[in-house]
Amino acid sequence: MKFTATLAEPTTSSYLLKITNKGTKACRVLGHPVVTFGGLDGQATERGTAPGIEDAIRLDPGESAYAGLMGGANDGKGKTVDSIEMTMNTESDLKQTPLKASTPGLYVSPDKNSVTAWVDNAEDALSM
Repeated sequence: MKFTATLAEPTTSSYLLKITNKGTKACRVLGHPVVTFGGLDGQATERGTAPGIEDAIRLDPGESAYAGLMGGANDGKGKTVDSIEMTMNTESDLKQTPLKASTPGLYVSPDKNSVTAWVDNAEDALSM
């Protein structure tokens, strides 16, 4: 899997998250990604309802899924980080290696950062 984060809205520090299947077999993504911020404690809260397991997104090799990481305006209560880490939200007890992405200037404000569920197009990821 390849994971990237692209600045979508500078004034609110919001990012488009993209995960791409770089393998040779299809895989599925479901629910919300688990996003943590650089060396800070805590993670983004889930925004909106995730589809059920029957609606998991199938990613054939080379295909991508998207989620929106909603930041917040600098309110002086948070910190700026230059990277995030992402794992999949799963009930499995298999150990996951976090995927990392650069997020220069991402402002992390307590309890204001949220992430949408995985969807199959970028526009929906940012409008939820």
